[in-house]
Amino acid sequence: MSIIKDISRWILSPQTGSDLTTLSSNDMFTNQRSALSELMERRKDLSLKRSVLQNLHPAGRTFLEKFTRPCAVLFRQVASPTNEILRFLRIAGHAGLMPIILEYYGDKFVSAGNIYKRSLGKMPIYRHTGMDGRDIVEFRTVVDFNSYVGKPLSSVRCKNGTPLIDFHHKLLTKIAKLNIGKHCVDATEWFQGSGGSAHEYYEQFLTLFVRDAILFEVVLPTASEEEFARNVIAPAFASVERTYGLKPLIVELIPKNKAMRIYWDSYPKEVEPLI
Repeated sequence: MSIIKDISRWILSPQTGSDLTTLSSNDMFTNQRSALSELMERRKDLSLKRSVLQNLHPAGRTFLEKFTRPCAVLFRQVASPTNEILRFLRIAGHAGLMPIILEYYGDKFVSAGNIYKRSLGKMPIYRHTGMDGRDIVEFRTVVDFNSYVGKPLSSVRCKNGTPLIDFHHKLLTKIAKLNIGKHCVDATEWFQGSGGSAHEYYEQFLTLFVRDAILFEVVLPTASEEEFARNVIAPAFASVERTYGLKPLIVELIPKNKAMRIYWDSYPKEVEPLI
């Protein structure tokens, strides 16, 4: 997952550019109804549109061509029919937003440290939720991790020889009936052209949500995310807000009290016969 944690304590004040705020993490997010209304208003501002386009990397401007109407965006390295992504698609549909899953094929495949990327190769299939509230899953391993750890996702192949990205896209098409070419976009050229690391491309990424789309994200209250939040997300968020005088529009995809469930990164049972 790409995570936004309780990071507002690290955001620089737009007024001073140096003082730490005392805002809670809730101030990072906009509720869905308000975000929809704000998005429609901002899209009317042609000078804001020109400013955003001027500041984006050329590949980012090309990316915006996908935004033919108000969009909901989820950033996951490879689009796949996890319960989280299926929830995102339902919410976007109910809100009347065009769902876009921004992918990053140039990111590295890992066996640990990133739950989502690991689940692409070792797929958790959801069974049920126990009386104690724990989600019960069974794993299906489709990739030889020893052969591909540290390599770009674009180079990873399943044990049967199918490219990993194609494998997950086919699953998503069958389960969600999603047009991959219309709703999934690889940001590798854009991100690598902006420096390649999250430290360098995250400000560009958040610029998308000034006037062109709403970002749907998940809050995970885990200590391991603090460094990324403090060093990457908070400075990027603050910089975008200072530049435009507007906060990026970010909506919680999953309530905080449910975000830690294994369920969200797992797959519905319907996926298993297709593996």
